[in-house]
Amino acid sequence: MSEREAEVLTCYAVGSDAKAIASQLHLSQGTVRNYLASATTKLDARNRVDAIRIDSEAGWIQPGRRG
Repeated sequence: MSEREAEVLTCYAVGSDAKAIASQLHLSQGTVRNYLASATTKLDARNRVDAIRIDSEAGWIQPGRRG
């Protein structure tokens, strides 16, 4: 997973929605959704919540970094 995908997934994990993440990271909402979808696929997750679980269990998610 790319650093940007991880950053977007981390923001999503702490409760930010696509609009807030887009504003925070200076991206479009579509780009945020694409990063979330790509991260979910790369983690072989069923959905975004499953991707967050996989990511946090592996120790990759850094909730304090953004949010």
